[in-house]
Formats: sequence, structure tokens, C-alpha cells
Amino acid sequence: MRPSILSSFLRRHGLPIKLRPQRPRYTSHLHDANSKPTATQPFQVETYLESSRQKFTSQPPTIIPDILSSTHSHLLTLSLADHVPSMFPPDHQLLLSKRSLLPSIHHSLPPPDEKDLVLPQGHHLVYFPLQLPPSQLMPDGTDPAHWPGPPFVRRMWAGGRVVFREGWRELMRMDGRRVVCIERVVPDAVEVRTMKSAGVDREEKEEEEEEGMERVFVDVQRLYGAVPVGKGVVTDEEVGRGLLDGKGVAVEEARRLVFMRERRGLVKGISARKVIKATAVPEFTFPLKPDNTLLFHFSALTYNAHAIHIDPYYARYREGYPGLLVHGPLTLVLMLSALRAALVRLQSQAWPTTSTPEQSGWMPSVKSITYRNLAPLFSNEDMRVCLRRTKPKGDDLSWHVWVEGPEGGIAVKGHAVSTGVVRPS
Repeated sequence: MRPSILSSFLRRHGLPIKLRPQRPRYTSHLHDANSKPTATQPFQVETYLESSRQKFTSQPPTIIPDILSSTHSHLLTLSLADHVPSMFPPDHQLLLSKRSLLPSIHHSLPPPDEKDLVLPQGHHLVYFPLQLPPSQLMPDGTDPAHWPGPPFVRRMWAGGRVVFREGWRELMRMDGRRVVCIERVVPDAVEVRTMKSAGVDREEKEEEEEEGMERVFVDVQRLYGAVPVGKGVVTDEEVGRGLLDGKGVAVEEARRLVFMRERRGLVKGISARKVIKATAVPEFTFPLKPDNTLLFHFSALTYNAHAIHIDPYYARYREGYPGLLVHGPLTLVLMLSALRAALVRLQSQAWPTTSTPEQSGWMPSVKSITYRNLAPLFSNEDMRVCLRRTKPKGDDLSWHVWVEGPEGGIAVKGHAVSTGVVRPS
């Protein structure tokens, strides 16, 4: 009998409700993932940090090769454009993606311009996937290489930073070239913080205070580049070593993950949180309501089996969330897509009606974005990506970027820098 049915039965008969959440319906060889310190072995922060840092120090960087075709980028565009069409006007992306995806079918169409082959900013997130079979994943479907160790078995995406290096347009082209990502966990950046216990009910609060409210933060560094052409046989390992030495880096990314203890006892869901609204008025807004189909598509495109994004039962009864969570990287894609759309509008306004920035061969772009995820976003709930320029003059623009939840509270807060909005000479 499922917990929701059992709860109704107990209420009708005046019986106390005391459910024990089921174990995860996933298997893993990492059987110690749910182990906890005993009463005689309390959690020791320094000992834990030494152990986790030693693990990550002994763990070699991961090399992830890929081929930059337009297929994944095109499918991501199709999925997003259906939910937030204002980010993708028909003449901006869809036709170009179809043209570059199916050149053998559309013989009547001219070949795509070189600028159309540039990987859209943020779309690198649907390439370079995890290279593990499902049997080797953590019980919740996540990457064991990022796991700092027990008793922290729940994971969320806390924030990050993306920097597009000079020359990224030439390196990240969807022309079938070989590309490489090298990933490593930064051992010295692992830290333990004790969080406030606000946002949990009294029963759970007392239980978690007894165990501690620690959170473990893990930083993952990723560097992306292309395999050089015309220099003989170059292996992925050679490219990876070069990226670590700063050679040929097209995109640099830092991801901050947070790990938490397993929820124990009756999972009643997340209590209402204080809604903190933005004080600034957005200059550009992009509303949308992500649904389970979008989350599934993004999970499939990224080879992401994290159960909080694909299994409603797991998300509710194991993690205590009201529904499926919107992916942290999906939110990042939406913010970068919103910035790209805003830059296209600004550049179009700067050019006379007789020409367009596309015809000039020059398009503005994002130089960097830094962001923090402050509150979870859920499937089938309204959200809004908001942008406001903080330095509206000159070639480089600074931006406040934030994402609002269904009640208007800030769920994601960030800052971006863009370049290239110019008037024709």
C-alpha cells in the first residue's frame, strides 16, 4: 500500500500516522553510502575533512571526450523553445538548428554560415556526460566521483561559475570536431558548514539537531577544449593535460555541490520558507513553467539519472520535496539563454533597419556568469528568469541575473558580464 493511501486509511480510523520511508529503489555497489556515525563515534569535522580531501587528492582527473555535432544542441533548443518561446524567436535559432542538423535532407537550403556552427553558450552542458554504467552510480543516481563520503548521501547543485575564454567561438563549433573535457574535484575546497535548522518541522528539527546540521560543499572544476587539427595524432589524454596547463581552454567552469544527511523518520515535506523578493525591477523577463517532460528531456540529454529529477515518488518520500526538482544546470542554461536573447535584442536595436547583427557576422556574447542557487525550483510551478543591466554603457555590460519562484521569491541569484553590443561604424 502506497504511503498516500495508507495515510488516508489511518486518518479515517483515527489512528496515528507514522510512516517509514521506503529504501531507494536503486542499486549500487557503494553499500556504505548510508552508514552513519554511532553514538560512540560522533561526527568529527576535522577527521571528516581529512578523509574526504585525501580521497579527492588520490582521485585522478576524469577525461571526458565528445564529438561536437549539432544534434544535442538542436534537441535542447526544441525542448526549451516549447516552454519559453521568447528566448528563441523563429528566425533566431530553430531554422538554423534544423539546417545544420539535416544537411543531407534539406538540399534546397544553402549550407549554414560559419557563425551558425558556433555552439550556443550554455549548450556545452548537454555534452561531455558522465561515463559510467548505471550499476556504478550512487543509490540516488549521482556520480560517485563527487561524493565526499558518509553520512552525507543527499546531493544538490549549490551554484557555480562559467567563463568563456577568448577564442571560444573558434574552438567550440558544431562541425563534428573532437572535443575534450577534463574534470577534477578540488580537494582543498571541500568544506563543512553547520546550517541553521529553519525550514524543518519540530520533530525533524530535534532529530537533526541531535545529529548535527552539517552540510558538505564540494567544488568541481571543468575545462573544455578542442582537439587540435593538422598536428598528427593527438590523444584525448594529451589534450586533457594541456587543458590543465592552460593550453587551448575554450570554456572554464566551476560547479559547487552540497551534500546533506539522509532524511530520517517521517518525511513531511519542506516547510514554507521566507520569500525574499528582488529589490530591482527587471529589464528583461522570461516566464515559463517547466514540466516533467522538460525535466526528462534534460536528464536524457545530459545522461543524468539523479532521482530527484525523474522519480516523483523518490523526490517526495525519500527527499521530502513537493515534486521533481528543476536541475541546477538546466537553470544555468535558462539564464545563459535569456542573456543571449537579451543581447540579440539590444544589438538589433543598435543597428539600422536595413541591416542586422546576424548579417554583420558579429554577435554579442556572455564573457562570464557567477550564480548561487538559494532555493529549489519545482516542476509544474511558475518561474521567471530576470535580467537587469548594471553598467548599460560601453562595450562590456554587467548584469544582475536572477530566477524567481512561483511566489516571486529569489531562487537563483547571479551576476554576468557580456561583450559585443556595438553600433555599426
